[in-house]
Amino acid sequence: MEYGLVALWLLTYLVLLYVGMPLAHALLPDLDDLGAGVALPLALALVWLVVFFLGRVSITLALWVGLLVLGALAATLWYRGYDIDHAAYVRVALVFSVAFCFLIAVRAVDPAAMPLAGEKFLDMSLLQSSLRGTTVPPEDAWFAGESVRYYYGGHLLASLLARITGTEGRFAYNLALAGYYAMLVTAAYGLARSIAAHRGFSAHRAGLASAFFVGVASNLQTSFRFGGAILEHAAGEFGLLGAPLGYLAAGWNWVAGLFFPLPRDRGIASSISEFSYWSASRVIDNAITEFPLFAWLNGDLHAHMMSTPFLLVVATILLQVFVAGTGRSRTRTLGTLFGVLPALGAVVAVVNTWSFPAVGGLVVLTLALGPTNPLALLRGERATDRTIDSWLEREGKRLGVAVVVGVIVLAIAWVLSSPYWLFESSSANTSPGAFPGRSTLAELLLTHGAFLLLYGLYLYRHSHYRLPEAVTVAVAATTLVAVTTVLTVPAVGLFLPILLGGWILLRRSGPVSVFGRTVIPWRTDEDGESPPQPGFETVLLVALTGLIVLVEFVYVVEPGAGGRFNTVFKVYMQVWILAGVAAGVILVRLLEERQSALDLSGDLGRRALAALGVALMVAVSLYGMLALTVHFGLTGDIAGSPSIDALAAIPAWSALAGFVLVLAIVWSLATIALDRLAERRAVIDESQRVGLTLAVGLLVVGAGLYGSFGIAVAYTPEEPVDTFSTDTERIADPTLDALAFVERDHNVEAAAVYWLDSEVEGQPNMLSDPGPQYRWYNGPASLTGVPTVLGKLPERAYRGPDVYEQRLRDVRAMFTGEPAEQRRLLAKYDVELIYVGPNERSEYRPITVDRLSVVSVEKEWPLVTIYRVDQGALDE
Repeated sequence: MEYGLVALWLLTYLVLLYVGMPLAHALLPDLDDLGAGVALPLALALVWLVVFFLGRVSITLALWVGLLVLGALAATLWYRGYDIDHAAYVRVALVFSVAFCFLIAVRAVDPAAMPLAGEKFLDMSLLQSSLRGTTVPPEDAWFAGESVRYYYGGHLLASLLARITGTEGRFAYNLALAGYYAMLVTAAYGLARSIAAHRGFSAHRAGLASAFFVGVASNLQTSFRFGGAILEHAAGEFGLLGAPLGYLAAGWNWVAGLFFPLPRDRGIASSISEFSYWSASRVIDNAITEFPLFAWLNGDLHAHMMSTPFLLVVATILLQVFVAGTGRSRTRTLGTLFGVLPALGAVVAVVNTWSFPAVGGLVVLTLALGPTNPLALLRGERATDRTIDSWLEREGKRLGVAVVVGVIVLAIAWVLSSPYWLFESSSANTSPGAFPGRSTLAELLLTHGAFLLLYGLYLYRHSHYRLPEAVTVAVAATTLVAVTTVLTVPAVGLFLPILLGGWILLRRSGPVSVFGRTVIPWRTDEDGESPPQPGFETVLLVALTGLIVLVEFVYVVEPGAGGRFNTVFKVYMQVWILAGVAAGVILVRLLEERQSALDLSGDLGRRALAALGVALMVAVSLYGMLALTVHFGLTGDIAGSPSIDALAAIPAWSALAGFVLVLAIVWSLATIALDRLAERRAVIDESQRVGLTLAVGLLVVGAGLYGSFGIAVAYTPEEPVDTFSTDTERIADPTLDALAFVERDHNVEAAAVYWLDSEVEGQPNMLSDPGPQYRWYNGPASLTGVPTVLGKLPERAYRGPDVYEQRLRDVRAMFTGEPAEQRRLLAKYDVELIYVGPNERSEYRPITVDRLSVVSVEKEWPLVTIYRVDQGALDE
């Protein structure tokens, strides 16, 4: 295990977090943590932007300039009074450290960048090519001589971190993966904390809950499939005393039977031995329903994962706009809207183009639904709304202005990232599509049910004075869902009321006139007390429900991707992170807010909501408990081992659950202590507060490090397993080496791959067999970044079928064609190396390129030969 590299990368992240604090403070002065939760991705975004532009001359020069710009800006801002809140820094650093080390432990037992079950070959090729290259954009390791046609921004950033730390790509892959996960969890924590603090309820609990929902929780598929089996076995263990559990299991299976089997024959499970970490990501037919824990457990270093922290940075900056209104100067507001947000939009566009429209959407919703009229923001006026008699006219004007601002933000972001759009993006090969196959009611409930329940309760509880009795509302909602299900659009019945309810809840304010009639959109209770105002979490709620409904009707038509498969895949990750932040805040609001203007505010209501919260958190935790138990080898209940009954694994995964629970309790107590310290600013000076904060926090980090690394080190592989049943290809010892699997699984080619990775400098073009997708073909180029003439099948979608097929024919001609044709093509593609391994010998018969006088043996092993082409002699 490379503990030195782990410490080096963690230290690098924490230093960049510290340097980014003044920048975050300057941009987010009205937030509870002064932007500490997003200080790290903000700092990295600034460095990335410098490299994106100057890197077209030299990446090395651009990286130094970027770091100098970051340091100089941080020092200037600190000098001008944007101090670092050290208590906030320590708190965020602790959250980041725990999340980072947790993911390091996860990857240490399964670090392989394998071609199966994901896009690791693509991701590794982009990372390694970015590391080998000297300029931006990186050369395409699957299409030698051309720049990439893919959103490469996240891989470029990972390569910059590898350059800063002097880390090889084979190790940087997993270290960067852990860093992106920790940034996501930390950003969710910081955003939720600030939302909660703005509305005056527990910031630390909201932050912790949102970090959990974003980083740990899953959909309900696992709970419905396995809950009954666990209850049935428990009933048997307790004999007569277990009868209630047996009845509960029967009821559970009856309810679960309404949702199963799914289209892929995954019915109700009778044993934990049926568990597969994979199936929860395929709840909706012909679509991918990933959530962060699955994505990072699966281990792709993929664009839809790396963009998530930056999307939350955008949301956090919009929270500042939402909170400050016209309280900040017009110049700063305009600078934020038309300077900072477009710059971040440019980063998002190149990291993951799919998230680019979401930046504009969040801008539109924040301005349209915020407490301050967007025209007042733009003009710097103090009034929240100009006097307009008609409510419809007023709201229409707000929305129109918001849309214009959102379009301008995206337009500026497009201009900033235009080199990518004009020369590097493959979006020209896509087109919009409408009315794809839609999700069923069962699929939607399994995917979104936990969040949907929280949102429904939240909106009804805050709207009950304007709504009929609960029974009437329930009947109306059930009828709407039933009708829309019959019409094959159940998403409309489930989510459109949430969207509209959130919109109305945010826009309630004072008497308004509708068609000349005065209407009071909100009623106070009998004591004249109004319900608590909604917060920014409701903006996120409207955004995520809008995305869910949107992909039921429109999608992106792409070469090689059937229907809306990829659209749901990329959009649902955005949905999940917004939903996780909103759910954490809403859950804490439901538990803490007590007013006569709110339903369920009595003792019975409080207990009911607490019980519901516990039940939901258990339900969405079950996947993680089972998946991590199998991942760390804490049970024999894995593919290839004898089938065992439902509770055979309980001692192992309950121990893991206990560890997580103890860590959560310790962290919760620690954050309460930290908040108490913050409240005593007047009597405890800053140095004492920081010291006490650090001491308290180290208890949490110590517990996290001991538990995470202890599990990883205790991991002892005994047998190979099926990667579709678990996520693990067993390794001998924990490591972060993404290439470690090559020596074990493809040992005849391992020495050649390692030689290419460590001994070949730069990016000499190589000839090798492209082979099919998701199999051990094209490994030498994919794992090392040495560009091959033609790589995997996705290039057909990126470049077009005609271009791809022509290169495919040329590859065959270079291996087996006539000498004159071989010489011409070797010169055309500037081939310097020819890789001949088992795949090449099997696919191309007979191989004749080695007979050319310009071709000589560069390096040879028993079953692999790498040839050198003398390009200077090809014209002779």
